[in-house]
Amino acid sequence: MVVNFTGQWLDTRLLKDIMPDPKFKFQPNDEKHAKLEMEYFFFEMLKENRPMTDFIDPDFTWTSGSIAKKIYGLTTGFDKKKNESLHRVKLNRGGRYGGVLGNAAVMMATANGVDTQPVVRGVWVLENILGTPPPPPPKSVPALTPDTQGATTPRDLLSAHTSETSCAGCHRKIDPVGFVLENFDPVGKWRETWPIIDKKIDASSTLPDGTEIKDYLDFKAWLVENIDMFSECLAEKLLTYATGRVPNYSERKEIEAIVALNTIDGNGFRDLLIALIDSQTFRTK
Repeated sequence: MVVNFTGQWLDTRLLKDIMPDPKFKFQPNDEKHAKLEMEYFFFEMLKENRPMTDFIDPDFTWTSGSIAKKIYGLTTGFDKKKNESLHRVKLNRGGRYGGVLGNAAVMMATANGVDTQPVVRGVWVLENILGTPPPPPPKSVPALTPDTQGATTPRDLLSAHTSETSCAGCHRKIDPVGFVLENFDPVGKWRETWPIIDKKIDASSTLPDGTEIKDYLDFKAWLVENIDMFSECLAEKLLTYATGRVPNYSERKEIEAIVALNTIDGNGFRDLLIALIDSQTFRTK
């Protein structure tokens, strides 16, 4: 369940078809370990009944020495003798890494191995973290053409591309959470500037509820404060996995009630999963 569910929910099963550009120095073992990171992390969240907020901002992760140094930029806290094996690493809360977002496997799965794609990442966050997926784009909308001369930032390109009224509504939801992840390159390594144009990345956004954030760390803090939104999204993903179908309106209402009660009772992930198994939706699937 851990392997299959995380692969479907986080799209890490796509990694085998992604070949990172050699300039990122991402080796085959790194790809395997990046996927295992999420599986080990998810298993500990479940086994130890850790709070749902740890999916977003934990004080630990699982990683190899190679990824810790090369991707996450860690200099201490990991076992330098375990360069090619996963082990538990302590983290400080409120940092760039740890949890689902910023994970190397997730950042790879939401890129193409060469470039980042703010729209793809934005849609992924809406679908898999916030539970508010946008509708499919109109068929008449042309594809975004990259600036091969390197004169325009991705934000400027997308702004021009989405000036059409038919695009603007959805992109007001997609773009803010897409650009907030732009500091992560196609394999999840932190960067301060966009490649080629060498301009400072602007990760500031106004979220759908009107909250203004200046960067990724602000977004993580906002998610922790609004953790029930994430919990409902994950709960719906779990029930979809368990029943083989998307919950209907009344079943989503049951999910909301389960999440609300779980928050009051300590917000443990294992407790949430057990409550979902005991739900009417699951028992009458």
